[in-house]
Amino acid sequence: MQAATKCPFDHHAINDVETVWGTYEGLREQGVVFSPEHGGFYVLSKHEHVLSALRDPDTFASGQGTRIPAIGDGLIIPLDTDPPRHTEYRALISERITPDSVRGMVGALRGLIEGLVDDFYAKGGGDWVTEVGLPLPLNVLVHVVGFTPETVTHFRDLTEESWKVISETDLLEARAGLQDLVRGEVQRHRETRPDDYITWLLDKEVDGRPIADDELERILLAFAVAGHETTMNASGSMLRYLADDPARQTRLREQPELIPAFVEEVLRYSSPVQCIGRFVTRDVEVGGINIPTGSRVLLVYAGANRDLERFDRADEFDVDRSAAGHLAFGFGRHQCPGALLARTELRLILEKLITLPEVKYAGDPDFGALGGGTMNGPASLPLRFAANLSPNERGVA
Repeated sequence: MQAATKCPFDHHAINDVETVWGTYEGLREQGVVFSPEHGGFYVLSKHEHVLSALRDPDTFASGQGTRIPAIGDGLIIPLDTDPPRHTEYRALISERITPDSVRGMVGALRGLIEGLVDDFYAKGGGDWVTEVGLPLPLNVLVHVVGFTPETVTHFRDLTEESWKVISETDLLEARAGLQDLVRGEVQRHRETRPDDYITWLLDKEVDGRPIADDELERILLAFAVAGHETTMNASGSMLRYLADDPARQTRLREQPELIPAFVEEVLRYSSPVQCIGRFVTRDVEVGGINIPTGSRVLLVYAGANRDLERFDRADEFDVDRSAAGHLAFGFGRHQCPGALLARTELRLILEKLITLPEVKYAGDPDFGALGGGTMNGPASLPLRFAANLSPNERGVA
């Protein structure tokens, strides 16, 4: 059995997201590779390899942490857990965002999105990320989870601060500010018991006992970070692809039934969560390479989603393709429990935008680095609407 090619890949050193796709292409061509960075880890970037790992979560386990380097293992619930505890933990989240409950949220979500987008349009546009992309999921966290509006206003800054140091320090330390916030919410709910999800959690059990405060905080940390960042990044990428090609906007206005397919192609093409770590519990062979027990493995969702062996012309954005099988939300046991909610928010954004004039760039977007070595989305996206442009800018003589 051959040894893995040594490759000095470092997901924490991607300082320009626009260059990362070529890096992933090179990784796919090499197959399974080994990076000596961060104590050493194997990299899987081909679709068939990543999917095979996700289909075998007992071998490619999460309970020792899903970050590389392994810092503050087991912090996030249920992401950093394995069965049997994972099953109970995940149910605590999935029970809150079932298909029925998400359908019941559509009216409130539509009202929130229409209000944000109408304000954005009335101002003549602005930075989509700060004025719509971020406020939307933060407001959803107030509605879905029960965080106060004051609490969620701090989530973004504290998350960004944690990404800056997450490869160099213990995750508990990096996320200390966020943990203080959710700890305060747990205490507030114990004292006032408002009718919301956090209060519901207070009365639930795990393994036949009440959930400990530490566990509650770790569940709420998952909402605090993943609950805003993934949707914010996906919506920013979606608006970028609209501004890149006005014909896409025209087509969605003429064929609104394409909106769900457009959302899926956005998710495949942009991969808001680019990669995630696993811990190998037994010797396993992938692509002719033996990965020994105890190894860390990085699953590169973004590389898999642009694998030419899985998707024809994978490096092109094409709403007519079937994006079925993309791994933007993972797969299997650890597939993102909030996937349906995120898809619904993105769909409703498009349904609103196609009622308005064409979206155009109002300046150069800023993409920057991968957040924490994994999160991908524009840091800033200046936009305007065609109706707000001068005749010369609209091409009118």
